[in-house]
Order: sequence, then C-alpha cells, then structure tokens
Amino acid sequence: MSTWIVIVAAGLGSYLFRLSMIILTSRITMPPYLERASGLVAPAAFAALAAAGVAAACSRDTGAAAPLAAVAAAVIAVLRTGSPQAAILVGMPALWVATALLPS
Repeated sequence: MSTWIVIVAAGLGSYLFRLSMIILTSRITMPPYLERASGLVAPAAFAALAAAGVAAACSRDTGAAAPLAAVAAAVIAVLRTGSPQAAILVGMPALWVATALLPS
C-alpha cells in the first residue's frame, strides 16, 4: 500500500508543480531579453536531442554513415532555405533512405 501512496504523491506533486508554472506565467511579466530568448528554447532542446541521437549512433560499432549523411542533408537544406523546418523535412527521409541503402 505504501508504494501506491508514493506513486500518487509523486504524481500529484508533479501535477501541482506544472500547474503552478501555468498560473505564475499569467501573473508575472518577463523582461524583453528573456522573452526573446524563450523563443530559442525549443530549437535548442531539439538540437540537443538530435545531437545525442547522432552521437549514440556514431559510437556504435555498426557504422555511422546513415546518421551522418542525414545530418549533412539536413544542414544543406537549412543553409539553402533558411528554414529550420527543412531540417526535419529533408533529414528524416534522408536518414530512412541512407539506413536502407548504406551498409550497416
């Protein structure tokens, strides 16, 4: 029974913590420089996840050609279009094709 109490308490605490952030953001105004920087949080988090995935794929003994080819394709697409969405639109299909065609 104590295990369930801990699980429910952790879930309730997590819910209240998230709810407090929603309530506080409606009452507190952020300085303009933090407002500008907050727009970069999602791209930075996505880049960190992608970099960790590529690093994990490169550290395996199975070869890193497919992830590196996909990263190269995504970087070229972003440089040519200037759109961050191009990284996903080009990088993911490039990863799938490279995984299917390149030896592992």
